[in-house]
Amino acid sequence: MTEANAKTPLFPGFEPVSAEAWEARIRKDLRDVPYQSLFWKAEDGLTVKPFYTKADLPENRTQKPDDFPYERTARTRDNCWENIQTIYVRKDSRPFIDKGITALQRGADGLHFVLRESLDFDFVYLLGQPGVQGSAISFTFPVSPETYLHQYLQAARDLNIDLNLLKGFIQFEPIDDQPFGFPPYAAIPKMLELVKDAPNLYPVTISGHQFSNKGASVSQEIAIALSAAVSVLDCAEKAGVPAEKVIGHIQMHLAAGTNYFFEIAKLRALRLLWSALVNSYGLAGELASRLRVHSSTSRWYQTVFDPHVNLLRTTTEAMSAILGGSDSISVAPFDKIYKTPDDFSERIARNISVILKEESYLDKAIDPAAGSYYLEALTKELAENAWQIFQTLESKGGFRKALESGFIAAEIKKVTEEKFRAYTIRENILVGTNKYPNLHEKVDFDPEQLMQSKYFDTSRAAYPFEIMRLASELHFRKKQKKARAVIAVIGTKITEHLHASFAKEFFDCANFETHVFHFETIEAALNVLQNDAAKVVVLSGSDEQYQYFDQALTTRIKNHAHKPILILAATPQHMEEEMMSKGFDQYIFQGCNMDSIISCIQQKMVHEENPLD
Repeated sequence: MTEANAKTPLFPGFEPVSAEAWEARIRKDLRDVPYQSLFWKAEDGLTVKPFYTKADLPENRTQKPDDFPYERTARTRDNCWENIQTIYVRKDSRPFIDKGITALQRGADGLHFVLRESLDFDFVYLLGQPGVQGSAISFTFPVSPETYLHQYLQAARDLNIDLNLLKGFIQFEPIDDQPFGFPPYAAIPKMLELVKDAPNLYPVTISGHQFSNKGASVSQEIAIALSAAVSVLDCAEKAGVPAEKVIGHIQMHLAAGTNYFFEIAKLRALRLLWSALVNSYGLAGELASRLRVHSSTSRWYQTVFDPHVNLLRTTTEAMSAILGGSDSISVAPFDKIYKTPDDFSERIARNISVILKEESYLDKAIDPAAGSYYLEALTKELAENAWQIFQTLESKGGFRKALESGFIAAEIKKVTEEKFRAYTIRENILVGTNKYPNLHEKVDFDPEQLMQSKYFDTSRAAYPFEIMRLASELHFRKKQKKARAVIAVIGTKITEHLHASFAKEFFDCANFETHVFHFETIEAALNVLQNDAAKVVVLSGSDEQYQYFDQALTTRIKNHAHKPILILAATPQHMEEEMMSKGFDQYIFQGCNMDSIISCIQQKMVHEENPLD
């Protein structure tokens, strides 16, 4: 398309519509609904508008791919990415290598071997397998990455393999109890020297995904990854390694979450800021095009229950990473959170990427998000927000000091607390976990063993709900029946039904056998409830009836041998102390924070010697 044709209106018979005109029409159609109610308060304090126009496009935005600052990637031919299967290695490496070779034969473009412990890895056996040469082979080492890298390259030389054919990345994840790890600062100069004849091996991986998987926001992940990269550059320069040599061998490993458009914009914003950093070192802008980005689907959003929903999550996550321009992608199996993945779940995970390429043709167009008013504006906002966070980290002494001092962990904790709050009040939804549960789900794992496993990730968004559900599952296995929750609705007002419906869905999500009973009077309800073997009783009534919810009533209900938790379905406001004094344990209402309720039920179900006895 010529420049003249590009400026010709597509539909010349239609007059352009201004943003003001759109807003006026929306306000008219909304009638009594406030226009501001259409604005979405997203994470990091960003506000998403209900519509975007050409006026929202940033100035001086990148016009085409392979143009500095590479916001639209440095690609010129297609949008290809590598489908990487992650393989966790324990003890003897050969069976895991064999597993990887099978994956290469069935759709994987590369392998990522993650060593969980210090062990001997048979690099000669790996490189001698058919199909390995030319495939992307990457590693995560728990100790001495420079030693493992030396062994890998030496094995290639022993087999007379051209080092130019080796491609992939090296990542370091130390064996310790710390939530976040540092790059291997001392080993980086030696690793860079080792790969001087292997230009397609990236020995320096910045692990931004570890922060995202603990709940960090999109902007935080970008900023922390950039700050970590700067700390690597500074450390290398002190060791006599020029920044230019390091920058050409850096890879960013990020997590792809479920916030679809934000994740697309995240990768575009990352490249934008990375180019600015490269320029700040006085280096040629073209060097920024060497940045490699590997994306793995997020662990933060994975759920134990209704796990097949994880397939849907990882599909959208993979799509956003692809459209954002990731160079390689690892899709986690849907059952990884609660057991060792089997051949079926690994094949399905591998095939998600295959389908997106072979059937959806997402590899055909470079940066298809370009030109979208929303995504272009969002890219700019995320870049600005991440840059502010980056500058704050640098003011704290840089990544290393900010991590050692606990500042980064504290900042992430603030974000995760807000995220947990949003899930507990169901402002944010985890399908199958805090809403829309699968009431007929059959659990095929040992709940108690899972809760005691050191590999069970307790930092995920779903964990507070899952621990209650797991305790409920333990009760079911012991008693061969579900724990029982009774919701008593007294009266017919709509607010009573709203609170009761909210309570029912909550206890359905907790895998309780939930019953809703309607009564005309308090006395009628009491006659039933004091003889019911429920573990939880929820009372919902009108404001007028609350004055009759006295200590005598609650005592009669709680006098049952099961001593049920008694919950009032109402907005407490000024009545909280009064209702608690009358014997209620908790409140529940539409949009309430469920933290205290979850904690109360969890304490009853998990910490008693015999749960729910």
